[in-house]
Amino acid sequence: MSEILHWEWRTTRKPHRCFGCGKVYPVGSKMIDAAYTDGGRADGCHWCDTCVEYMRRYFESGDETGYGEIYDGDPERWNALKSELESKKPVNPNE
Repeated sequence: MSEILHWEWRTTRKPHRCFGCGKVYPVGSKMIDAAYTDGGRADGCHWCDTCVEYMRRYFESGDETGYGEIYDGDPERWNALKSELESKKPVNPNE
């Protein structure tokens, strides 16, 4: 089991691929910047808001996922959640 070292929302300064869905997000995206240890090795990754919300809603404590497995395992629910979240975003991104 991995141990989370940090989990923080950040605005990206370069494109990043989300660990949960495998999709690339452009510069200026709000993503979780995560660092963790697993098997004595430290590593890091980024998570999009859709995958973070998906885990909050559908994962149990202690559940883990591999690269791209959130989208690959449930693309219909992931797409529906992405649409739901996008409909709630303000029109002006500065709001």
